[in-house]
Amino acid sequence: MLENVNEAQKPKRVKRNFAGLKSKTAWGSLGISLFFVLLSLTSFGQKQKVEYDKKSGYILVDGKKYAQLSKENAPGQMGVHKNFTISNLEGEELCFMIFHQEDIYKNGYKTGDKRVFYTIVFAGSDQSSEKDGTMGASGAAKLMAKNKLIVNGEIDPDAEKKFHLKY
Repeated sequence: MLENVNEAQKPKRVKRNFAGLKSKTAWGSLGISLFFVLLSLTSFGQKQKVEYDKKSGYILVDGKKYAQLSKENAPGQMGVHKNFTISNLEGEELCFMIFHQEDIYKNGYKTGDKRVFYTIVFAGSDQSSEKDGTMGASGAAKLMAKNKLIVNGEIDPDAEKKFHLKY
């Protein structure tokens, strides 16, 4: 049936120009990509680098001295778990992290499991919180710096309140 139709009567194929649309899409993708790159750069800039220097005992935040950390063996742990004392740069004790291990009881009987946690006591306020699990010196240092507990060599009362709410 189409064989009898001459060339002038055949429907013309319309060529569409998508070049403008493609360039807008490319620019849109590029803009979104740039946005996420800038967002990730700003979030990297805000993250603190917290380190514990074993030799000196200093907690370093972004390479600057933040506090001192001393550790001692927790009683009955044969050196596996430690207790920590956090002091300001002048040596004044601000915080104590004491390791505990307790048997878990169910219906009056030992289950064989143990609860492992730290009691974190603030010297200035005599308030304490518990944090489940174990940690090393680096973990204790990060816990202090992450929660911004020390400001100008003292425990920040507002940061301590938030800390007690969290733990």
